[in-house]
Amino acid sequence: MIVAFIVVVAGLFFAYKSFPRQTTLPANANLSVIGAELDQSKDYVDLHQLESNGLSFVYLRATQGKSYFDEDYNLYRDQIQGTRMAFGTVIYFSDQSTVASQWNFFQKKVGANSGSLPILLKPAQGVRKNSRFYRQMGQMATRFLTTNKMVMVLVPKKYQMYFPSETRFLNDEQHVPNKNLYAFWQYTNHGHVKNTKNMEDNVTMYAYNGTMGQYKQLYGELTQ
Repeated sequence: MIVAFIVVVAGLFFAYKSFPRQTTLPANANLSVIGAELDQSKDYVDLHQLESNGLSFVYLRATQGKSYFDEDYNLYRDQIQGTRMAFGTVIYFSDQSTVASQWNFFQKKVGANSGSLPILLKPAQGVRKNSRFYRQMGQMATRFLTTNKMVMVLVPKKYQMYFPSETRFLNDEQHVPNKNLYAFWQYTNHGHVKNTKNMEDNVTMYAYNGTMGQYKQLYGELTQ
């Protein structure tokens, strides 16, 4: 009996680990245009598998401050050309480096090919989110806007006074954001993409906060 019980338990555990869990979708929202963030913290991710499993775009981590560059950025940027997914570029904005030094480092490492999605400015971990920081972040956004790039920031809309009027905003709260205030929604940092190796857990996932038609008009093809 004990041996049989162990066999049953082992079988159930294997089935659980092997069963392809469904892709994590936005809760309580009718948002079907979703994407994920990729960086070197994960082993290689097959972009065609992401596309086959319903993702329409990816955000690629690029730089942080004036010296960090993600080693997998160029790899994914090259491979995205073989899919119909759109891509965007993430900058983790630091309070330890000047706006000019972070701008120059980004231009050196990434250049003009940053994707069709808005360049995404996110606060680096541990920064002091005060008026000075938001003002500098706004200066960085201005630099990109003057080169005809779209810019989006992971900042509550109440701080919009520090940013140019053309800036888009990303929401990362649990509830569905107001579509008139936020362009995209970072709806989880603990997502999963089914049937895709190295995307089993702790995936940062995004949803476009609008319709499929609006997304396609602004940013390109859909995988659906």
